Amino acid sequence: MDTASDSESSMDSPKFEKVSVWDLPDVPQGKLPPHLELQRTRVICGSLAPTNTEKVQYSGAYASMGVDNSVRFEQFRNNFKVDVVRLDEDELEFDMIGIDPSLANAFRRILIAEVPTIAIEKVLIANNTSIIQDEVLAHRLGLIPIKVDPRLFEYMSENDVPNEKNTVVFKLHARCKKGSERLRVLSSELKWLPNGSELILATESQASNSSAKPKTYTSFSCSQDTRPEFSNDPIAPKDADIIVAKLGPGQEIELEAHAVKGMGKTHAKWSPVATAWYRMLPEVVLLRDIEDDEAETLVKKCPVKVFDIEDIGKGKKRATVARPRACTLCRECIREEGWDNNVAVRRVNDHFIFTIESTGALPPEVLFTEAVKILEEKCERVITELS
Repeated sequence: MDTASDSESSMDSPKFEKVSVWDLPDVPQGKLPPHLELQRTRVICGSLAPTNTEKVQYSGAYASMGVDNSVRFEQFRNNFKVDVVRLDEDELEFDMIGIDPSLANAFRRILIAEVPTIAIEKVLIANNTSIIQDEVLAHRLGLIPIKVDPRLFEYMSENDVPNEKNTVVFKLHARCKKGSERLRVLSSELKWLPNGSELILATESQASNSSAKPKTYTSFSCSQDTRPEFSNDPIAPKDADIIVAKLGPGQEIELEAHAVKGMGKTHAKWSPVATAWYRMLPEVVLLRDIEDDEAETLVKKCPVKVFDIEDIGKGKKRATVARPRACTLCRECIREEGWDNNVAVRRVNDHFIFTIESTGALPPEVLFTEAVKILEEKCERVITELS
């Protein structure tokens, strides 16, 4: 019985014709096969996890096929492109095409941590009878975005004296009268002092010489509003409706805030962006025609409406990829068993959708150009050190 069953199974198994290795077709020279080109340029998003997430960096990875995988300047210059998709007062969305993920991430990190802004660093509190502690109040003031171009100011070191070139001074005085309702203290209460500090610095020399001009916490040689940059555009918080504190009847806040130039890697209050992020361009491909009921099922699967239905005549409907850029990689369209044979979800690994949300100190397009300058300076510094 065993012999008979073995013979039957051997008869049912398919037979493959043996082919000599010398009879196999030649590997195309100078061009990768489609499946290797797909692995090199795309991140494949399966129903469980993405694959091919790492780029092939080795220059000789495809040398046997006559393909040079090294990075060449001419090739980069010809392929690199920036397309602005959307631009408004505080937000910029653009496409960076033909760039390595490491460079895209370098721009993101520079935008967050190395493009300087002006933020409140020192708070001199003359009176605070609110329920907010002095330290918490100072921290809240530091996070208020200041609308002023940091390129017009110098950095201030520990040994520098606060002056009109490195310090911006604000004052805040709010009082809730007894018997009245609670008072909301907003960022609009911060008033710019172009002549510098108004709080008198109590010293022994001043006490001994009453005729001398009282010293303050800054040493301004001229008023900041005499500069043409500030004469028609006074320095102020970017948003006037940020709540600083709430005062009850009889409570009062009186303080002076000194803002200086700094970078986000020192403290987040100097970061010029609310966020800067990127994602790879989605690529959604239908592997076969999906019609009628299947098409309607596919459209319902996607929560962001990537797919649409078109009429192909004779009462038939067919699914199409209408908005691939809106894909969030939720993979609902391929999560159900068998649908990964109908739909392919991919990411183009050298095409990045970049979004910059500015806090308001500088326009988002200026932030990007400043990030490019900083990266250029870093490259020049490395070249100088190596040479």
